[in-house]
Amino acid sequence: MEPNLIVGLAVAILIILLLIEVPVAFSLAASGTIGIVLLRGLSVAGATLESLPFQAISGFTLIVVPMFILMGTLLLHGNIAEDLFRITNRLVRRLEGGVAIATVITCAGFSAVCGSSVATAATVGRLTISEMERYGFSQGFAAAVVACAGTLGVLIPPSIVLVLFGIITDESIVELLVAGIVPGLLSVLILVLGILVCARLGIGFTRGLEQANVSEVSEADHSTEPSKIGGVVKLLIIFLIVIGGIYSGVFTATEAAAVGALAALVIMILSSLANGGNLLPKLASALRDSASITSMVFAIIVGASIFSFFIVSAGVPDKLAMWMLSFDLSPRLLVMLLLLSLIPLGMVLDGISILLITVPLFYPVVVTELGFSGIWYAVLTVKMIELGLITPPIGINVFIVAGLVDGPPVERVFANITIFIVLDLIIFFILFSFPDIVTWLPARIK
Repeated sequence: MEPNLIVGLAVAILIILLLIEVPVAFSLAASGTIGIVLLRGLSVAGATLESLPFQAISGFTLIVVPMFILMGTLLLHGNIAEDLFRITNRLVRRLEGGVAIATVITCAGFSAVCGSSVATAATVGRLTISEMERYGFSQGFAAAVVACAGTLGVLIPPSIVLVLFGIITDESIVELLVAGIVPGLLSVLILVLGILVCARLGIGFTRGLEQANVSEVSEADHSTEPSKIGGVVKLLIIFLIVIGGIYSGVFTATEAAAVGALAALVIMILSSLANGGNLLPKLASALRDSASITSMVFAIIVGASIFSFFIVSAGVPDKLAMWMLSFDLSPRLLVMLLLLSLIPLGMVLDGISILLITVPLFYPVVVTELGFSGIWYAVLTVKMIELGLITPPIGINVFIVAGLVDGPPVERVFANITIFIVLDLIIFFILFSFPDIVTWLPARIK
């Protein structure tokens, strides 16, 4: 059977398995295994399946993944997000759309210690959607704010997606994590400006701001302000330990993840002792969540490694590079087309799966053949994954926020998400047009 026909068959099997809702890890492993059997025979397939899964997850650098996940789950169960939201809401509530701005800042801050867009959207959404409704926002618009701002979890360090990009491509994980800072801040700024414009034009509001609610929330925030500030201080401590340690050269990325997880554990213990207990249930829940998420990530890595081995064995990256270069298009336009192709994938797959499937194909074309910066391409890839997470018909983050208790219908969230898709595209084109925004800060740590 011709290699091209085998590749087409394996991809078709992958799509069918995904459509019938077979877990992504098993879909990748099954389609990749069938492809290897058809391409190389049973003996090669057996030898590959005997060694490849262990090789895919035994690398020392992968320790950073469970450590960052553990750090995020420990802080997730420590009410850090609630503390941050109450403080930021108190600071910006007098602005037009202030509570929505506080939601964006909360998502950005929680992303700095979480690294997961789904966890960020789910956690912050429970706190803020009803609060935005109290201030006059429609439920659909409030949920759209959370869905979009939650995607910052895969860009602002410590981003698990950027870590995995570094592992796949051998790009510096330290530089990748640092590269996410400025684009993350730019994303927050543009989202805030977009909300200010919407508030000024009355977009997303069902009624005027209710002064009674402002006063009520103000008094409630004021009564608990010291404890809330303490929560924000804890978040800053973790961020400075991890990113400050990496940037200054005190820690490697792996060491920073381990130290960050330890610091998160100490903070949880001290907080529980100060609040009168409940440490063991919270710790057990955090460990269970961490084990569950880590198992899912590593299962996807194993499945993707099998599928990627098949794709590479079939010579797809080389053929793709030759095919792309055969077009009479500028290199920047080729890169843009490759990046835009990630949007439909984001409608049906999670960010980690998209990364593990596409990067082995696209990275050699963009970096080796066309000569662009791998750091720049990594951040743009993450932005496209972010966009896919909120793009209809199957934007994962939209379904997450719509699935919260008393959440709005999915179609109502999608009806309000258009403005945020436009804002994300503006951010993407700024980063695409001015690569120095991405590469300037990583270059400082060399």
